[in-house]
Amino acid sequence: MDHPTPQLSLLLKSLLDLLVAMAWWWWDRLRALYDERRAAVEQKRLVLRLETRRVKRFPTVVAVLVSESGMEDRVRRALGGRATLRFASTWAELQQVVVYMAPSAIVADPAADWRGDPEQHLALFSDEWRLPVILYTTLTPQIAGVLLRLGAHRISHVIFHRLDDAPRRFVDAIDWDRGGPPLLAA
Repeated sequence: MDHPTPQLSLLLKSLLDLLVAMAWWWWDRLRALYDERRAAVEQKRLVLRLETRRVKRFPTVVAVLVSESGMEDRVRRALGGRATLRFASTWAELQQVVVYMAPSAIVADPAADWRGDPEQHLALFSDEWRLPVILYTTLTPQIAGVLLRLGAHRISHVIFHRLDDAPRRFVDAIDWDRGGPPLLAA
């Protein structure tokens, strides 16, 4: 059998390198396209999740955005038997809840979604829409700076996770419109 000439070997290696480079480029493009589609589906899924239950058990609706499941549990224990709670996982989702549900109050953690520009959303809710905003957050140096900047806005209350988040603090922070919270069922 004849061996290929050095020029032919070089040409075959170059073609193989070109094929590998093109396959790599297509693989990156397909992966990026897949990631974009998955993000779009996830975004739609978040919006659809808001529409699942529209039954109001209580006249008072509270929109909630927190960063930890322990914080969510504290809000549920404090307000779950007194108000209809609508939880969100991002600032954009919280804004949708506010638009569709017209809550009586918002309980929000600025650290829940840093990419969503919490200061802008909190200013919108408190200043422009005149909704009572209760900040429920963990005390950190980063949050302290945010709280200082938010001091110019109409923030109703600040409750710190694991420091002063007794159920009574949440109940006292909500304006119940009827001289007090509804009674809990026995």
